[in-house]
Amino acid sequence: MPDLAIVPAGSRSDLAIVRGLAERVWRRHYPGIIGTAQIDYMLARGYADAALEGFLREEGAGLALACDGDDPVGFAAWMRAPEPATTKLDKLYVLHAAQGRGAGRRLLAHVERAAVADGAGTLVLNVNKHNASSIAFYERCGLAVREAVVVDIGAGFVMDDYVMAKVLR
Repeated sequence: MPDLAIVPAGSRSDLAIVRGLAERVWRRHYPGIIGTAQIDYMLARGYADAALEGFLREEGAGLALACDGDDPVGFAAWMRAPEPATTKLDKLYVLHAAQGRGAGRRLLAHVERAAVADGAGTLVLNVNKHNASSIAFYERCGLAVREAVVVDIGAGFVMDDYVMAKVLR
């Protein structure tokens, strides 16, 4: 992607772009990993304006788009984690057609730079234990599984995840 740019998201129209990208990625990627009802629940919960706006206004948080020319192809969202000097990568998604061309790595590098600038020495994320392609991507980018967790997210759903981590300094 020679024209790939990572740009900060900051407007309501950017939130709509993120929501649209998430809808496309999740509906293609997650069937077989989690059920349709959980996909619907998590999209509604995690991509409402109120949820996304937190990444724009909270200290140490951010939201960025990967754009191939004028076309948004992915996004990342991050925030400070509860543990000191740690940033949590909360979302990193790239359209299937754009995968394998550097957008994910560029988004992750952008988040790592923002985390270091915010004083973080560690980056953490949660990834579904059955999401083999994403786990492999994160491992190639230097993250390692730190622990396994099961998180109740309400409505009878859980996230059956690995917590992955990477030392940034």
